[in-house]
Amino acid sequence: MSQSSTPPEPPLNRTQNFSPHEMLGSAMLRNLLNSGIIVFEDWQALANDVREQVIGIADIDQLLARLSELNLLTTYQVGRIRMGRLFGLVLGNYRILDRIGAGGMGVVYRAEHLRLRRLVAIKVLSSISAEDPRSLSRFHAEMRAVGQLRHPNIVGAYDCGEVNNGEGTVLHYLVMEYVEGLNLERLVSEQGPLSLTRTCDLGLQVANALAEAHRHKLIHRDIKPSNIIITPDSQAKLLDFGLACGINSRRLTDPGAVLGTLGYMAPEQAQDPRKVDQRADIYSLGATLFWAITGHEPFPLQGNVGHDLVRRMTMTPPSLRQYRPDVSVELDHVLSRMMAPHPDDRFQTAEAVRRALQPFVQNASQHLDPSYERAQTALHQPNNVWESAVLARPHRILLVDDEPDIRRFCKLALRNDSAQCEEAGDGEAALKILHEQGTLPFDLVLLDVDMPGCDGLEVLRQVRANPPAPHLKVVMLSGRSTGDELAQMLLAGADDYLIKPFSVVQFRARVKTVLRLKDAQERADQLNQHLRVINTELERNLSLRDGDLVQARNALVLALARLVEQRSTESGNHLLRLQRYCRYIAEEALNLAAFAGQVDASFIDMLESCSPLHDIGKVALPDHILLKPGKLDPDERILMQAHTTIGAETLTEVAKQFGFAGGFLHMAADIARHHHERFDGTGYPDRLVGNDIPLAARIVSLADVYDALRSRRVYKPALSHSTAMMAIIDGSPGQFDPALIPAFQACAPKLERVFREYAG
Repeated sequence: MSQSSTPPEPPLNRTQNFSPHEMLGSAMLRNLLNSGIIVFEDWQALANDVREQVIGIADIDQLLARLSELNLLTTYQVGRIRMGRLFGLVLGNYRILDRIGAGGMGVVYRAEHLRLRRLVAIKVLSSISAEDPRSLSRFHAEMRAVGQLRHPNIVGAYDCGEVNNGEGTVLHYLVMEYVEGLNLERLVSEQGPLSLTRTCDLGLQVANALAEAHRHKLIHRDIKPSNIIITPDSQAKLLDFGLACGINSRRLTDPGAVLGTLGYMAPEQAQDPRKVDQRADIYSLGATLFWAITGHEPFPLQGNVGHDLVRRMTMTPPSLRQYRPDVSVELDHVLSRMMAPHPDDRFQTAEAVRRALQPFVQNASQHLDPSYERAQTALHQPNNVWESAVLARPHRILLVDDEPDIRRFCKLALRNDSAQCEEAGDGEAALKILHEQGTLPFDLVLLDVDMPGCDGLEVLRQVRANPPAPHLKVVMLSGRSTGDELAQMLLAGADDYLIKPFSVVQFRARVKTVLRLKDAQERADQLNQHLRVINTELERNLSLRDGDLVQARNALVLALARLVEQRSTESGNHLLRLQRYCRYIAEEALNLAAFAGQVDASFIDMLESCSPLHDIGKVALPDHILLKPGKLDPDERILMQAHTTIGAETLTEVAKQFGFAGGFLHMAADIARHHHERFDGTGYPDRLVGNDIPLAARIVSLADVYDALRSRRVYKPALSHSTAMMAIIDGSPGQFDPALIPAFQACAPKLERVFREYAG
């Protein structure tokens, strides 16, 4: 037999089954080669004498055993061939090698492309499901869903198709990326619960995958441990979009159907899977992380589906610390919020989940990785702008100009600075890029003033009203505006300006200056966050030794604040309302990119505890000023405004004497001093502008004004909820942080509920 040919028989129809006992070994070998089940090039790679020996085997069982020994057939293929089930061993350009697993809708196989020799995974719809129009439509929907997703943490789709055996049997299949590894369910079952750091890292990766799916308007609806593959290098891969649905389409789901896996299903999904949104995936991810940390489902099934559904819809999840005492209060809070029974009480986006989990991965790596100390040393290098140790990545710069030559000039000027530059030719394109930037935000926008349509000033206004990232820098460029006009843009929120034409030296100097400032601000944010975490951890450790201490501190704070309150005209529940307003506003701010790295669980807890001390300085005011029913005269107003500095100085002095509670008292002092500042710089006592006002004070200011508007005073009536909201959002220009307004609006129903529950 020659090396280049096989017996000249017509090729076997790949879709036919046959009985192996009805043919000789040589005929079967020919059929296996012609069908593609045995790859022809593998056959040719054998030595001549080996091929001749194989051709001479007449017994079918001996032939199959020999082909398996030569690695021309897998054990699974041999089993199928012996049963005469050839149909389905070759699907289009792919040959099936092994069976990986099965689900409700079909079977997943390991396979290989016949020409590229690339390993893939193929999901084949079961014949029973294929006969059901809804199951078939759902399978086609999965093909389309996975086909549009491209993300390192999502198992990608390569191809799809169907084969027919000519006798009415059709196999529908989806070809996907083949991933080596174990699913999370098997990993935990075999190796036990994972470390907290590893779990948070895996959760962060899946949150990134969900953010991508949700960006394409897809809800997974079946997040669970068995649908997350963990590779040997600890990369998480989300798979099985078989129950995914579009946010704007629920037609494939029957009313009353229960879709998903009950142990990880959100309460609202158990009620009506057609009406869920991305928050259902967040719930399921929280339940999955609970499993990874504890080895237990948060709601173990008890055998009665009806009772299990009721428990799912009504019960709050158990605490992680019930199973793992080493879990921090902060991480327990994050997972509890992910699994809150009501969707409004959860993180609202996958991106918010990612930000909430990030500190638990970062903090652990900082203590374990020797490179952390080197990074900390690098923070203090004065010229270390382009390779900042804080960012650990090149700066991202967006060039916005309708003149391609200007954009080209800017890119060339920055080519040696390791900056990543993207371009936009008009204002609308720039805004779209900025608000769809994903998990890697821009650091600087170089923004032309004179552009058709949406000009640079409008872009600047929208960017500052709704910041896509914290500390984003904007440098204005113009060839027609005067220096004075460009300087006015600094008041509108620009960080610097350049007049065209400008030299390379001028351009690079301005860019480096603003980026150096951004790096310094981010270092400060990280330091503040680190200090808050340390303070919280110290308090947590102490509370483990003496659990009543923190509660006693908070009770004393509230009691002290109420003594001050009794001297004023405030209602009895004002302080309780204020605490809850502040928590809800801060929790919504946690979901906004503008406050990334500034708000976390420890910040929110401390803010809630500190807020009652905002008016502590009023204890020093005389009664004739504090209780005056009418307007204050100028001298009286000066005395009234002094309560901010009196309160702050008192708290600062206490902080000096009691260092343990320093973080708590310093935040309280910031709130006391600055909760009457205005974002436009016209407030008191220090006339601070914009983000120079501490964030805690900005939040308390919003909450305090809302409650004041809702409350009746001797000199004014109480306003309704809607009127108070309008007064703050539309009727107070320059008073509040515009980046906080979306958070304030998002929690409006909660604010109204708190005011009703704690009225009087």
